[in-house]
Amino acid sequence: MKKIFERKIEKLKNYYIGILIISTFIIVLSLGWNIYNESQHYKNAALEHAKNSFIKNIMFRDWVASHGGVYVFPTKRTPPNPYLFHVKDRDLITTGGKKLTLMNPSYTIRQLMEEHKGMYGAKGHITSLKLLNPKNKPNNWEKKALKIFEKGKKKELYEFLSKDGEEYVFYMKALSTKQSCLKCHEHQGFKLGDTKSGIFISIPMKKYYDDMYSAIYDIITIYLIFYIIGIACLIYIYKNLKASLLRQEKLIEENRKKDEIMLAQSRHAAMGEMISMIAHQWRQPIAVIAMWANNIVADVDMDEMNSKNFKDYADNIVNQTKHLSSTIDDFRNFFKPNKEKENIVLKDIMEECLAVVNKSLENNNIQVEKNYKSQNKIKIHSRELVQVYINLIKNAKDALIENNIKNAKITINIYEDNDNIITEIRDNAKGIDEDIILKIFEPYFTTKSVQSGTGLGLYISKIIVEKHLHGIIGVDNINNGACFTILLPKENK
Repeated sequence: MKKIFERKIEKLKNYYIGILIISTFIIVLSLGWNIYNESQHYKNAALEHAKNSFIKNIMFRDWVASHGGVYVFPTKRTPPNPYLFHVKDRDLITTGGKKLTLMNPSYTIRQLMEEHKGMYGAKGHITSLKLLNPKNKPNNWEKKALKIFEKGKKKELYEFLSKDGEEYVFYMKALSTKQSCLKCHEHQGFKLGDTKSGIFISIPMKKYYDDMYSAIYDIITIYLIFYIIGIACLIYIYKNLKASLLRQEKLIEENRKKDEIMLAQSRHAAMGEMISMIAHQWRQPIAVIAMWANNIVADVDMDEMNSKNFKDYADNIVNQTKHLSSTIDDFRNFFKPNKEKENIVLKDIMEECLAVVNKSLENNNIQVEKNYKSQNKIKIHSRELVQVYINLIKNAKDALIENNIKNAKITINIYEDNDNIITEIRDNAKGIDEDIILKIFEPYFTTKSVQSGTGLGLYISKIIVEKHLHGIIGVDNINNGACFTILLPKENK
């Protein structure tokens, strides 16, 4: 029994370790998925910032282009654009005598992005494969993007790259040449609808990564807290279930010891019955031996002893002693438990029991009717079933005697169905009172006097059949008598 509970505890431990491993795997998977989504969220936010910056720049560029450029007072920071020499109205003088110079879209955007970096340090400029101003020269990444635009494969391109030890998102979108653009770029060969230029935006990722790492730290902290709580709950449940199993093991062990004590008490009571039965079996042979011994003494006293008479007397005494010896063999080790199971026909066990009790039944004028319809063997501890059979036959005998039944009879049926071998032990002793029939298998319940019964016989029989032999025992009132039924499985697992 201890090994069974050790296996249960080991199985329980493995079960919860399995739950822990699977839960950990799911949590790690979920955490990884959330970290990935969080990183993508901040990258998408940076990309969205770049796109918004492009929209702002394109709107500004279109506004400047729609007005053919804007005129400003020339300064050191905004000198006349030497690359607009071909524009005849590049420089103007107001009626008040003040000088003005023309700023085209690319000039204004470059100055805007250089001086006003925008949120998170966004930078950008208009660039092209055909440059008007060398300061707008594209870098290698911009050249790659412009060539893709020129071939018409894509209209925008972005990439997360490292530059000078810092991470950036590079974004570029193609510009279509409009009518307003031709004022400054027509001499370069630009035509309406060309996509040989684009606006480049770069966004440093440091601020986004700082925010992302802070969010990921919060996510990991939350997951870790719930993971620790989950492990604590699993450990708590496991310990409670383990303690419950240990309590169950202790309770079963206590019940087992109690049953062993009751079984021992039942065996002692049964031994008293056996001694009574031996007395019934031996009474007649001993009387015969005493009679022949008296005959020998009488012949000797009357001097009538001869070898023939003496031999006859001796032969009769020997026959009776053989009968006594046979009776001793029947009772020897009758209740000694057999440790190994044996394949045996139930009919043979019943016949062994009847050989012991038969004389007692005969002396009380009780007829035994036997109907054996099963010859299949079953693997059981036969000594335990012997005790059950003896208990049931003895109870039937006592009921028949107590109720003073005429034509008293015990009927024994042994037959089988698909799964079980069934034993029925019936009597015609008027049956069991319906008020007590549900209590007769309880310990220490008896309808007999203290001298006649302990109230353990049927309880022990139930323990043996159901716990040791893995069968079923029950009782019903049938045909004006009690019928005890025992079902034993053909394959005892």
